[in-house]
Order: sequence, then C-alpha cells, then structure tokens
Amino acid sequence: MLTRFSFAVIATFAIFFMGCEEKKVAIAADTGFELRLLGGDVLKARVDPSEGRYNNLVLNAGEKPALYVFFTTVCPECAKEIPHIIDMKNHYKDSVNIVGVLVENKNAKEVADFVEKNGINYPVAIGAGAFRLADAVGGVRLIPAIHIYDGKGKYVSHFVGPAPQEMLETRLNPLLGIANTASTVRAKTE
Repeated sequence: MLTRFSFAVIATFAIFFMGCEEKKVAIAADTGFELRLLGGDVLKARVDPSEGRYNNLVLNAGEKPALYVFFTTVCPECAKEIPHIIDMKNHYKDSVNIVGVLVENKNAKEVADFVEKNGINYPVAIGAGAFRLADAVGGVRLIPAIHIYDGKGKYVSHFVGPAPQEMLETRLNPLLGIANTASTVRAKTE
C-alpha cells in the first residue's frame, strides 16, 4: 500500500519526466514566409515539420547547406563569434548559405551600423521574418545560437552559446562531401 510520502515521490518523478519530454513545434507543412535582409533583398523560406523537435527548413531553392546565426547587437558572446562566421563565409564562399538572423527589434540604420562596424560579410535577416525563423527552427531561446541544415533543408545540428569554428566546420564539411580529418578542419593560427 502506498503511503502519502511514496505517492508524493512517485508523482514528483512522473511530473519531472513528463516535463523533460521534447516538444515538437507545431507548424503546418509547407508554411512559407519571407526573410527580409538588410539592404532590401528577400529570401523565401518554407518550413517542413520533422519527426523531432527541430523542423526542417528550406531557404530559397534549398540547394546548399545553410547555417543560421541567431544573434543580437547587444550580446557580447554574439560579437565574439562574428569573426569566425566571417572567416567561414570567406572559406566556403557560395557553397554554404550563411545568414545572420537578428532576434532583436532594431531599425535598419542601427543594424547597418552594427554590420559595418563588425565587418559582417554575410546577409543579415531583420524584422518579423527573423523572429518567425527563430520560432520555425524549434524556438531559439538563448543566443548566440547556430542552426545547420543540409542542402535539402533537413535539420542537421545546432549549437547554443559560442560555437568553436572547427566544430561548425566538422558539421558542414560532410554536407559538402569533404571528409573531416585533421588536415581538412582548419585550425586557427592567428
């Protein structure tokens, strides 16, 4: 027979384990939206729900792997990550879609000043579409955050907090048919 204490312990564990279950973000298939980039260009995005927590996401035609860098202009850790993302954009050139996603309400002039000050060489999404993207990928709650998708828009991986450049490259290289060996993952020598 269960005592009140035993019942309380069992109930607590049951609630704890039910609360730890990953929740899938409910998004209808083929839900499309637009990402407005600083400078006026618009990218078309489509969300395809997956079986897991993180939805699949197709950007434009979805032909290249994509790296979405979620940040704010006031986040010191986000600023520390910018040089690595710039370096990756220079290294991968046009073989990977790298998009900065501002999850902060700033006007275009403020964002343009931030981009110029930091030498950002990759497109930056601003406005409502950026917030929609943060929700669509499974809900970005902490920054910096980076989400990686393959060329078909299938979720691959994500990082919360500053991600080492080498770790990002170990996730991207296989998507591009590059083997991950000590000689292919570039080490920073600066």
